[in-house]
Amino acid sequence: MIRSLLYASLTIGLCPLVHAQQQSTQAANIPIASLTAQGRTPARADQPGAADGAVADEPQLSASTERQQIIRKARTISIKSDTVYLTVDTLERALMKQKEWGSLSLNILGNESAGDLELQINRLVFTHIHTYTITDRATNIVIASGRVRAIDGIVASGPMAEQIVKILAAAKQPAADGNHGQ
Repeated sequence: MIRSLLYASLTIGLCPLVHAQQQSTQAANIPIASLTAQGRTPARADQPGAADGAVADEPQLSASTERQQIIRKARTISIKSDTVYLTVDTLERALMKQKEWGSLSLNILGNESAGDLELQINRLVFTHIHTYTITDRATNIVIASGRVRAIDGIVASGPMAEQIVKILAAAKQPAADGNHGQ
């Protein structure tokens, strides 16, 4: 009797684990019909890679090129803070003090507004590390992220603004800037 109870409890306890493992292996085997429903076209037999089940798709941009295009198109940025140690106003003032900020052609929107880009700032708990993440609001692609170590938000805002402007300015530069010596 005890043996049958023990067997039943083990079966009931392990059943969700076995079920979850079966679902994860089934999710890896995506049928081609679902790919066409997602807007992708299945590979034809005369295309290279068709034998191994590869899916033909439009040419993809590299990640850095895609991020640069998103930044170039952006006209507004909204700043949101998840910490009381570094406020939106403090970072906004630090960004405006940067020399290259005017050349970026970005308008800073209020905390509640939705801009083309979203700058999320935070401070890790029990540390002096302040972090930021810039995302494209339309696609939720992370454009850039970084961190600054400083005793408080006011001190952190200067180096953080410098890093952010440097990233945005590098992406806004035209591609022809690399041909100076030719």
